[in-house]
Amino acid sequence: MKIETITHPSGDQLPLLVDEDGLPITLPNEFVIARRHLSLNTLIRNLRDIAAFWRWLIREDIDLLSKIKSAKQFTEAQIIGSAVEALRRDQSAKRKVVKIGVSPLTFNQRLATVRQFLEWCFDVEIASMDNADSRYTHLRQNKKTVSTWLGNCFISSPPINEEVRKGLTVNEITFLLKILNPNNPEVTGRDSAVRFRNYISTIVMLCYGLRPGELLNLRIEDIEIGAISAIHVRRRRQNNADTRKPRPRIKRNGRILSIDDAEFARAIDDYIMVWRDVLARGAKSESDYLILSDEGDALSQSSMTQFYQLLRKKNPDFLPKNLSAKTLRHTFSSQMEKSLRTAGVPEDRRRQALAYLRGDSSLTSQDVYIAQDIEDQANLALRKYHKNMFSGKRNDTAG
Repeated sequence: MKIETITHPSGDQLPLLVDEDGLPITLPNEFVIARRHLSLNTLIRNLRDIAAFWRWLIREDIDLLSKIKSAKQFTEAQIIGSAVEALRRDQSAKRKVVKIGVSPLTFNQRLATVRQFLEWCFDVEIASMDNADSRYTHLRQNKKTVSTWLGNCFISSPPINEEVRKGLTVNEITFLLKILNPNNPEVTGRDSAVRFRNYISTIVMLCYGLRPGELLNLRIEDIEIGAISAIHVRRRRQNNADTRKPRPRIKRNGRILSIDDAEFARAIDDYIMVWRDVLARGAKSESDYLILSDEGDALSQSSMTQFYQLLRKKNPDFLPKNLSAKTLRHTFSSQMEKSLRTAGVPEDRRRQALAYLRGDSSLTSQDVYIAQDIEDQANLALRKYHKNMFSGKRNDTAG
């Protein structure tokens, strides 16, 4: 069982779950097609989650559609004692050392997808029935029961704020910008064009919060340099000529981000007018993408990942082990939350501002950064409290 990605003539991509013979598995794929408005990566993750459940169905010799239609429904022992336990297990067959169980976050994610899938399966069958059918009420109750069983299995206290912890400290930010600054004699990079590319890429993610896919999808026309300079993050249809795998995508809201720093405006203008052309000379075909590889083609996500891996290996004493493109976005979000709070912006407005700047459609996505800032404030207050308390205690002892 594996996931195959189909590319349509329009450029749209759709993942499919296929069996050992390469044949599509009907129900999971119909579920994904019904959700095709979501990003490719989300759909692939959904199929991976469902595949774990589907392997359990095969092992237990259960035909899901027949089971739903049957009068003999799933039992609590089957769902909680068997299926849920299967979802806790690591599904990777490539690791030399197989983990006993997945992380709480992965398990909860897997459980949520399987519950949505089963509810959808019930809904499909219920929708095909007449209200007067004697099985109608029975199926609705079965759906509710199975959904409740699965809902009760969520791990209530997975590690919190894990993503925001990936952000860089102020010292790490300073060091990173120093070793990537093209004007630094000790800058990292084999030549000026590559150095400028690395610097611009990092600044755009660190200072503007772009996702890696959004950065790699930027075109030259999206950078506006002038009296009012800005970066335009635009949602576009998939480019059929883009051969990168996976293709970078802008899966959330577009936005316009102003370039207020004159030095950075000059740097990105120099990159476009001079150094990008140097990179483009080695390209197999012309491209209007902003960020190019050393060979002149559109930069891939894997190449970007390798760059930050190499950077942290070269500087283990100054950069964290988890440095990545996503780390830069987390850093932007954390620092922006602090800046907004310092400026006196109320919490609900901070959520709205962060959602816009990050291109998110959900305000709740910002809660993790607000919660982290509250935790930082609490710890700072605690340190001040301890300092005052212990200082007073020493003075009393001296007296």
